Amino acid sequence: MPKSKQETPPSVWLAQAGLLTAIPFVLLVGPAIGYILGSALDHRWSHAPWGVGAGIVLGFAASGRLTIQMIQQAQELGSDERKSKK
Repeated sequence: MPKSKQETPPSVWLAQAGLLTAIPFVLLVGPAIGYILGSALDHRWSHAPWGVGAGIVLGFAASGRLTIQMIQQAQELGSDERKSKK
């Protein structure tokens, strides 16, 4: 008889919740750091919108990549727990 999701221990739920709660912050911080670094590059080499634009785009790309990794890690936590119960 398959076990229900309700039998998953709270530690797995908390680990998944922690990972998934961090995603919005990751999506905000990546472009913000890109903006700051791009602005510094624009000041240094005076290529006005290009440093900021490239920094924001690279920040979004890095945030997206990290978000995908975090979602996969949260899924693995749940699947590992289900495998260990069998």
